[in-house]
Amino acid sequence: MTLTRFSVAPLYASTQHLAAVAGGRAAADVVITGARVLSTYSERIATDREIWLANGRIAAVMPAGAHMRAPVPRAIFDARGGIIAPGLVDPHTHIESSMVTACAYAEAALLNGTTTIFCDSHEIGNVMDVAGVEAMRQGQYDLVLMDVQMPVMDGLTATREIRALEGARGASTPIIAMTANVLPEQVANCLAAGMDDHLGKPISPGKLLEAVARWAGRSHAA
Repeated sequence: MTLTRFSVAPLYASTQHLAAVAGGRAAADVVITGARVLSTYSERIATDREIWLANGRIAAVMPAGAHMRAPVPRAIFDARGGIIAPGLVDPHTHIESSMVTACAYAEAALLNGTTTIFCDSHEIGNVMDVAGVEAMRQGQYDLVLMDVQMPVMDGLTATREIRALEGARGASTPIIAMTANVLPEQVANCLAAGMDDHLGKPISPGKLLEAVARWAGRSHAA
């Protein structure tokens, strides 16, 4: 067996650059304006959107003019109201290994035109949307890591439901948002819904561990 040493530093640097572009702190290579974007998540068409590209990847899809003070992109392309569907795989699709292996899923997806697939090298027990609220009804947890975009019940609604359930207990479980929604109003919406903290994707292991250490087990008065 031959072991090959590799470094994740280039991938980490690329991800950090994408995050900087998405946050309006770095210049995009190309910005597509005036687009109507088909969301594979909501199955709706959003109008007047901008798609920010960097290093050949989509850094962000946002309403027109969301980053008025961002550095000037290297090129701007006007879609003139055209419909764009960035990506063929929903970024929030979760495939359980008990249903299909990563290799089998990749083989099937690639035959249907998908160009990029990311598979986690490990599994994390997922309690999703409605099932997550029901789990909180049945027991207590030290900490909840809450996705904001979920298929049946979004994270904001799930948080409100959990807070309502906890009203009679006299204490509430810390809830941390883990989401790509990082605009100031989106962060404010998470906190207003009852979340205690917000981690914007991409999330470094260090920041995640810091948040867990800060909040785990810190139930507070409701």
